[in-house]
Amino acid sequence: MASRIRRAGAFVVLGVVALLLILLVSSSDRQAVLDDRASVEREVVAALPPGSGALIERLRRANLLNADDIHDRLGLESASPTRGFLTKNPYEPPYRESCPALADLRYPLPPHPQSYEWDEAAGTFSFRGQEPVLEWYSSLASDTEVCAVRFADSARVDYRLRTFPDAESAIAEGHVVTHRRHCGTCSSLRDLAAYMARPDLTSPARTCARRLTAGGVKRCLMEEIGLSERCAETWTFNVLHTRRRCAGACIGHYGLWNVLTNDMHGARTDENGSLNPCLACDEHASGPGFRFAAGRTRRSSGLVSAIPRTAGEMYAVDHWRYFR
Repeated sequence: MASRIRRAGAFVVLGVVALLLILLVSSSDRQAVLDDRASVEREVVAALPPGSGALIERLRRANLLNADDIHDRLGLESASPTRGFLTKNPYEPPYRESCPALADLRYPLPPHPQSYEWDEAAGTFSFRGQEPVLEWYSSLASDTEVCAVRFADSARVDYRLRTFPDAESAIAEGHVVTHRRHCGTCSSLRDLAAYMARPDLTSPARTCARRLTAGGVKRCLMEEIGLSERCAETWTFNVLHTRRRCAGACIGHYGLWNVLTNDMHGARTDENGSLNPCLACDEHASGPGFRFAAGRTRRSSGLVSAIPRTAGEMYAVDHWRYFR
């Protein structure tokens, strides 16, 4: 009973924090974000190699023909459909398994404890994501899949995405690899354009996370970052999951007032290159579900991000090949 009361109290506190976050957002805040987005994009495009601005515009105009099929192939369940959403939440329902010990799990144990919960007394394992996410996440070491593009017209506007077992197979069938791993909700060329135009998506995503409803977060991500609808939904699911699982870690690291005012601009990694506790929680608690559903990430697309990554995490991709 006491544990239930403490848990209920924690949810109340998180609810109050979320409400305060919303109340702190004003129309002037939103306009400032829009102005900042335009300024950042101009600076980024100007710093890219010659022709990059034109490339980004062509990527934005490209039209994905099989977005629904790409999402359906992920095999996600729908515990409770989110109103107004086209896609399914990769975190719900979470995969649960009863077993006498962790060594007896059906799938290999995730490498980081923030990715799961283990109740030793009850012999219950719970992963922070659906079963397809865990099945994929547990086999990453041997995963060689890639997502590739093939245009359906000579104007190179309409195109389809397809997952291949490896890059060689994609090239052999006349496709251009767009990122490592399978295709997902953020694999579109429009989403690639959004990623290329803005190297730091963490800050604007945090601003959007302060919206009260899932629909509000989604609209913010589409309007202020330029994500496609399905990709924005995956980001929204990630935001809501991280808000639920990592509020304590983020408040503990940045301080309550800084979280409330979205002033979280400290170092993202320590001297050893490890993520700070807030980002680490998001990476391990929400990261597997997000990466599975999204397909494309900055790292898998060969794009540098504001968060330092090792060279081994980057997958080299030539994004100029689409229109050559």
